[in-house]
Amino acid sequence: MILCSHNSWSYLPVRKWWMRPIAFTARCQSVDIRTQYEQYGVRCFDLRVRFDNDGNMIVAHGIIEYKEAHALIALMFLDGKKDCHVRVLHETRTEKQHTQYSVEQFRKFCYAIEKHFKNVHFWCGRNLYDWEVDYDFDGEDPICDEKYASVCPPKLIDDWFPWFFAKKHNSEILEHGTDKDILLIDYVNIR
Repeated sequence: MILCSHNSWSYLPVRKWWMRPIAFTARCQSVDIRTQYEQYGVRCFDLRVRFDNDGNMIVAHGIIEYKEAHALIALMFLDGKKDCHVRVLHETRTEKQHTQYSVEQFRKFCYAIEKHFKNVHFWCGRNLYDWEVDYDFDGEDPICDEKYASVCPPKLIDDWFPWFFAKKHNSEILEHGTDKDILLIDYVNIR
C-alpha cells in the first residue's frame, strides 16, 4: 500500500483575500511536499491544476486557488527520489471552466511534466467536470482507495471540515490500510 496525500499542495496560502475565510473547506494538508515525503512516508501526491486565460498554471481545489505553487520545484524533488507517484487532475468543475483552451493547456502541461520528470509515475489525467480523461499518461493507473472527508460518510459536516474528518478518522483508516495500491487521505500529519 502506498500512502497518498489528498490535495497535496493545499497547504499553500490562498491567492485572493476573499478565499481566506473559506479556505479551511479546501485545505487538506498542512505540511509541505518535502515534509509529507520525509516525515510521513507519503509516496503518492495529488496535484490539481487549471489554467487562466493567459495559460498560467494555477494549483486549485474547487474555487480555492493557491499562490506560489512551486509545483515544479516539488516535482524536481520527487523526481530525485525515484519512488513517487503523482495523480494529476484537471481542476475544472463546470462547463465554463472546462474549455477547449483549458484542455489544450492541461495536455501541454501533462506532456511536459511526463517527459521532463521521468522518475515520477504520473497517472490519472482526468478532469473534475465529467471525469473524462483529458490527458492519457503512459502506463497503467494504480487502484486508489479514497478515504478523505469529501468522499466518506458522514458527508453532512465532515465534507466541509477536512481537518475535523482527519482528526476523527485517520488513525483508524491508517490502522486498517487498504488492499488497493494507494490509500489517499487528508492531513497525512494527523494520525
